[in-house]
Amino acid sequence: MQPKFANLKESDVDIRQRQQYVTELFDNLAPNYDRFNRWVSFFRDEAWRRKTIELLDDQKTGRVLDLAAGTGDLARSAVQAGARQVHVFDIAFNMLIQAKAKFSAENHQVSKINFELGSAARLPFKDNSFDGIVSGFAMRNVFHFLDDVLSEMHRVLKPGGRFAILELSQPKNSILRAGFRVHMKTVMPLIGKLTAGKSTPFQYLCETTMTFLSPEEFKQRLENAGFPAANWQKFLFGGIAIHFGKKQP
Repeated sequence: MQPKFANLKESDVDIRQRQQYVTELFDNLAPNYDRFNRWVSFFRDEAWRRKTIELLDDQKTGRVLDLAAGTGDLARSAVQAGARQVHVFDIAFNMLIQAKAKFSAENHQVSKINFELGSAARLPFKDNSFDGIVSGFAMRNVFHFLDDVLSEMHRVLKPGGRFAILELSQPKNSILRAGFRVHMKTVMPLIGKLTAGKSTPFQYLCETTMTFLSPEEFKQRLENAGFPAANWQKFLFGGIAIHFGKKQP
């Protein structure tokens, strides 16, 4: 593992190399990614994704972008919630392959789902294109150009449109935080070994979580990007945070 790519506090990082590393990491994880998510979250991740979609409020029935979508679990929740059109957007081609196979196997209305490959820092969409934007467990992976990603989200979201971002966090309580870190540093790589046959990628996921922004810091970045009413809700004793808000009319 490249330590500089995992430690988000390290500023001396070649951004292009890091993006290539992250892309290859998730391309390789794609076939086992869903199973890992179920196990490591004790089968709670789907409930968190449904809550993420709910936080779009009425905008969830419009045109929704699942940004850095992975295998499309948030997009699937958006379809189930009545989204008119869903864009599944990710930089890892194999993740999109898994997403498309999932939608086809579950007989979703594939005609209203678009699968698109690209970087979250350069979205190929017109201004004011989406009623809602969601993203799950991805902001750590775009950390070194996070402001560009948030700026692009603001650009393509319609005035009055809403966003909801599901991300790992850390409990504030010292005892809970210690337990959370034990889970991240020992249990998560073990589950990774069992589900994917290797633990190194999950050590990366652990390190990026440990060095990511606090909810308060992330709220400030969202506000800087033009979302002044950004807020968050915590789950799993503070180990999960959903950040949400809207673009001002």
